[in-house]
Amino acid sequence: MTPLLRLIEALNRDDRQALGLNLVIPVFLGLLANGLALWMGRDNATNVVPWFAPPGWVAAIVWSCLFALLGLARWSLNSYTIIGVSMARTMVTLLILACLLWPAYSLPAVDLSIRMSANTVNLLFAALAVFVVRQRSSEAAALIMPTVVWLAFTTLVAVTALSQV
Repeated sequence: MTPLLRLIEALNRDDRQALGLNLVIPVFLGLLANGLALWMGRDNATNVVPWFAPPGWVAAIVWSCLFALLGLARWSLNSYTIIGVSMARTMVTLLILACLLWPAYSLPAVDLSIRMSANTVNLLFAALAVFVVRQRSSEAAALIMPTVVWLAFTTLVAVTALSQV
């Protein structure tokens, strides 16, 4: 068995080790992505920032919490054996991967219309993930909802910044 298949098998179990992996991997990757984006964008100040836009380090902290919630949502689906739970787990995994891209398109150097479009796509995907996961577990769907709220807020920040140009 390849290391990737062993990791997937370990992530899909309903035990404490799987809980740890489902929490640590997304949070670590999120910190890595946000840290890299903060480092890359450190010298690129943008002229257009709405008054309510949080600084980059606050967004990194929020994303760390959100990745922990998404990992917990993914792990909570492991205890279900109903039909369609693997699809719900896959949706959460894809949402985690899509959210890992957020720091890259939120850099100050990125065009505001691209930032707004990417936020909107991520927001719609997160809402779809809530819909799919809700059919299997309302608790897991509730853990995804803060991500939807954050993405809606960041889309509002991007739309406001775009309208100020």
